[in-house]
Amino acid sequence: MRKLTYSSHLIALILISGLSMVFAQIEVNAQDNNAEKWLNKMADAVIEPGTEVETLTTDIEQTVISPMGDITLSGTSTVNFETGNQSAVLETPQGKVEVIIEDGEGVQKVGGREIPMNGVQLQQVETEMERNYVNVARNKDSLDAEFLGMETIDDTEYAKVKINFTVPVTYYLDTETALPDMITFNQFNQQTGSEVEVQVKHSDWRTVSGVTYAFSIESFAGGQKAGSGTVKSLTVNE
Repeated sequence: MRKLTYSSHLIALILISGLSMVFAQIEVNAQDNNAEKWLNKMADAVIEPGTEVETLTTDIEQTVISPMGDITLSGTSTVNFETGNQSAVLETPQGKVEVIIEDGEGVQKVGGREIPMNGVQLQQVETEMERNYVNVARNKDSLDAEFLGMETIDDTEYAKVKINFTVPVTYYLDTETALPDMITFNQFNQQTGSEVEVQVKHSDWRTVSGVTYAFSIESFAGGQKAGSGTVKSLTVNE
C-alpha cells in the first residue's frame, strides 16, 4: 500500500509539473500575442494601411542642453528606410554642417573640409534610425518583441512593448491611439562613465501623406532634460 501511495504521489507531481510547464507556455504565447497585437496597432496608427513609406524628410529645430549651455540647431534631414542612407544640412553655432551617409560610410562637410565619420558615429546614427517608430511600423513582422504589461502615467494608460534591437527599446503605446508617446532605452554617458536611462517623449501628432508623426519631441537622460525639438514640416517619399 505504501508503494502504491508513493507511486501515486510521484505521478501526481509529474502531472502537476507538466501542467505548470503548459500554463507557463500558454502565458508566454499570450504575451507574444499581445506584443504582436500592439505592434500591429501601432503600425496602423503610424502608417495608414496601404501607404508605402521609403523616405522621410523633416525640417526641424532642435535645442541640445549641455554643460556649456543650450545649443540650437536647425535644418533638414532625409532618411531612406529602404537603403539606410541619410543626409542632413544643419545650421549650427559653428556654421553649416552637411552630413551624408551612403552604403555604410559617412562624411561630414564643415567649412569646406570633409571629415569621415568613424564607426562609433555611424553606429549611433544606425541605432537611432533602427528605433525610429516609422521604421518599427515598416518592419513589425520581423521584430523580436515582448509585451511588458500596462502602466498608467498621468492618467493615460500605456501598453509597454519592448523590442530587442542591439540596444533594446521599450515603446509606451497610448491604449486609445496606439501611438508611441514615449520610448525608453539605456545609453552610455561618457561624462559619468555609466549607463543612464533615456526617455524620448513624442507629442503634437500630425498626419502627412499617410504618416502620423510627432511634431514635438523632448528627451531626458537620467531624469534630467537633455533637449527638445520642433518639426516645422514633414515630407514623405520625395
